[in-house]
Amino acid sequence: MDTILSIGIIFKNDIRCIERCLKALQPLRDAVPCELVMADTGSDDGSRAVAEKYADTLFDFPWINDFAAARNAVIDRCTGEWYLSVDTDEYMDEDVEEISQFLLTENQSCNLCRVTIRNYRDYSMDGSYADFYTLRMVRLSIGARYQGAIHEAWTGLERAGSALQFTKTIFHHDGYVNMAQNPEKLKRNMSLLRDKVKSDPKNLLTRLQIIESGFQEPDYLDQLKKSLSMVKRKVAGWKLFGPPIFRHAVSIAHDRKLAEFQKWADQAEEWFPDSYFVRIDVKVHRMLESFEREEYAESVRQGEALLEAYADYRAGRGDLNCQACSTLQMASPYHERTVRLCLASACLEDGKAERALALLQELEFSHLDRVQTENLTKALCALHMRSQEDTDSLVLAAWEGITAPEPDEKRAEERRLTFMVFGSAAFTANYQQDEAKKADFCRHACGVFAPLAEKCGLGLAASILGTEDPEEMAALLARVDKWAELPFPALSRSIEAGVEFPLPEKPLNVESMDELAGRLAADWGVFFPMVQRTAEEDFTQNWQKLSWARGLSLNALQRHNWKNGREEDGMALARFFADVEKVFLPRCYNPQVLAEENLSVLPPMHRFGWYCVQAFDALDKGDVIGYTHLLRKGLAAHEGMKAVVEFLTDHTPQLQAVQPDPELLDLAEKVRGMLSVYPEDDPAVAAIKQSPVYQRVAHLIEE
Repeated sequence: MDTILSIGIIFKNDIRCIERCLKALQPLRDAVPCELVMADTGSDDGSRAVAEKYADTLFDFPWINDFAAARNAVIDRCTGEWYLSVDTDEYMDEDVEEISQFLLTENQSCNLCRVTIRNYRDYSMDGSYADFYTLRMVRLSIGARYQGAIHEAWTGLERAGSALQFTKTIFHHDGYVNMAQNPEKLKRNMSLLRDKVKSDPKNLLTRLQIIESGFQEPDYLDQLKKSLSMVKRKVAGWKLFGPPIFRHAVSIAHDRKLAEFQKWADQAEEWFPDSYFVRIDVKVHRMLESFEREEYAESVRQGEALLEAYADYRAGRGDLNCQACSTLQMASPYHERTVRLCLASACLEDGKAERALALLQELEFSHLDRVQTENLTKALCALHMRSQEDTDSLVLAAWEGITAPEPDEKRAEERRLTFMVFGSAAFTANYQQDEAKKADFCRHACGVFAPLAEKCGLGLAASILGTEDPEEMAALLARVDKWAELPFPALSRSIEAGVEFPLPEKPLNVESMDELAGRLAADWGVFFPMVQRTAEEDFTQNWQKLSWARGLSLNALQRHNWKNGREEDGMALARFFADVEKVFLPRCYNPQVLAEENLSVLPPMHRFGWYCVQAFDALDKGDVIGYTHLLRKGLAAHEGMKAVVEFLTDHTPQLQAVQPDPELLDLAEKVRGMLSVYPEDDPAVAAIKQSPVYQRVAHLIEE
């Protein structure tokens, strides 16, 4: 059978994507008699070896800074009835039925066909994209050729008639993802475009291409304003290229907070009210601008108009061919979800809770990304706090959606963790204090998660805070699988209510206890009374109680404000720490390890704890000098405890009541004089410090 379709490709160093592109063409090549003609413009990265496996014709074409020349060289070697141009950084969608049926049917009245190029914003290629309709397939007999060194376009189409738009034939393209990180490619493109505009300064298409490629150029705003001026003067092509040019102007004005934003947005809507570049792209920026200015009623108005535009666009109403000259930046389902979330928030701010609820219910939760999940979580909290709307079914649906493995388990886990993190914020004291100050406060936002008691820690926490019954609290705590994901106010509330913790039926390891104690210590106003209660209890009865007391005491010692905290609090915490260490150390370590000469094998906090135990024992026996000396040794064992030691030496009542003996002071001065004669590393210094005389006055010398 004669060749029906010639597929043409030019490439250079495209090893990242060339095989993906060529594999994706195979279903079309299987369905229609095809040939694949490829030109290598100078690869040295292995791309050519890949092309050899797929191409019917493969040749070298030296690069001469002219895309049209390279593409025309490919066309010259083609024998098919139709020609389809493909780039290596795109791949054809697996649904080829539309284009294959067209090619296998007599279509004598049609000479030109457009396909959809779907430009993605990241390499995950799911959700955030912009579609572009472009002429990619022509009947070779009409003599069409390419023209233009950069952003080359077809010529010779004067008698070809109108183009047929394929609605299901899509090429997925990720070549623009890292364009900003490819300065050489940008520099090349801009050089070619500037040469082009010099030769044809009134060409609005070239002006548009400069705007779209030169966003990092120092004269970007000047180029943009020149293009706007040409549109306002109605130079040739102004109706076609004016909407995307205005779209770029409004976008950059919003991003850079330019004074022209309102003027350009108004002009765009006045001149091109029916263009999707205005109805969608410009409207998105107007909506966001209003929201940022806290003009919520206006943001709602713009958002509702946007949803109408999206509905028309999805239904194929209006001029979809506008995308033949540029991409719609905000038309993807991803951006529509973002708009719905923003509109829901604006509705809440504008007192339209019922509408906000409806908007959130319409979301495809399994398609959200991390940022959208964050905004959803905040919107759920705000809706619950500001209204009496029944949010139970919405929250359950949201949880099922965000945890669904779409597009994969990794994205689902990212959404779940985001939901947990931003949901946990609603349980904090500061958050709830801020809520209560709002004029439209109805109930605490954390209650929105109560329906998830069977699903996650947020639901368990909300249920715990919703009951006064300690037995019910304990039963709920017993269902916790991941303590790190339980908002800590639920645990502190349970302990305050008298729930025994750790739960007897749910023992914890030391690492989990330390982590929980550390999280609880972040709220000192709740944590310190908890430590006080534990200090008054018998924490020696079992390992769980003792380990929990250890975790509390360690965190209390490290978190307390030793410089400005209350004196009685500091003394109580130090005593509690010593009491716990006195029981914990001999139960955990061999007596030989706890000999002073072997303490170096202990962790720093336990070394310090050993000396604290000995120091308080000395103090209780009336040996204040020994107390001071042992504290100094504890500091040497763990220098991070300097604030604790300084506090104790300054605030221990027995120590303050002792006035140094004048003879001891005189002796201390003499010993200092002896030490000053020798360098610190001199053996004589060590000998003096080992002497009985030095030991008598060490607490005075080392102060």
